[in-house]
Amino acid sequence: MTAQPSLSRIEAEERLEAFAAGLRRTGLEVKTLIEDGTPCQVILSEVKAHAPDLLVLGVHGIHLGADHLLIGSNTEKILLTVRCPTLSVGAHVRGGVDLSLKLKQILYCSDFTPEAAAAAPYAMQLGKQFDVPVDVCQLASTPFKQDPKSAQKLAEEYCEALRRMMPETEDRWCTPAFHLEHGLELNQILERAEAETAGLIVLGVRAESQLGRHLHTSFAYQLLTRAACPVLSIRAGPNDS
Repeated sequence: MTAQPSLSRIEAEERLEAFAAGLRRTGLEVKTLIEDGTPCQVILSEVKAHAPDLLVLGVHGIHLGADHLLIGSNTEKILLTVRCPTLSVGAHVRGGVDLSLKLKQILYCSDFTPEAAAAAPYAMQLGKQFDVPVDVCQLASTPFKQDPKSAQKLAEEYCEALRRMMPETEDRWCTPAFHLEHGLELNQILERAEAETAGLIVLGVRAESQLGRHLHTSFAYQLLTRAACPVLSIRAGPNDS
């Protein structure tokens, strides 16, 4: 005997199909799919099966409490695991579909690591594509700023990674001094992210350990949940899934 779908599943299918129908009227080709299971596991499984060029996620705000700290955010675990670029739309981003995507500025965030440098080509190419400026923000903690030699070394390693990824880029993008000048602390970057001047944030994220994927300690997660615009995250690093 075939089990009948629950009312909640039927309602979910109807809402999804109604949303897809609206997108189809714009000329887009849309396919829908509803799967049972844990959101994180289902999404990671579908990404592995379809190998998309881009994954788009909706992000809820930060919830406090020990239970949430241990369980972790599905979004954070996903963006630290998948290898394809992930476009996250947080709770503070205005709703609606704007196919014109008129950007005024792109905010590029990194943390001086060679792994996070993988996002720089995306930021530059999108800036050229939409003919908008790219504002650079490097995450630099207080200890980092208090140790000039270590800061210089990290900046040089970061810029070397940039040269390998963007051999024909502008000289300043591969100059340690340029990025050191744009070193900001966490709160300063979050303040910029919360402002509505940037239409898109491009963020380089590093692969975390299995434990790290279940703890809300990453700068990326805080940025995703507080930004007033979509965030494109590029994950780079060893494949430790």
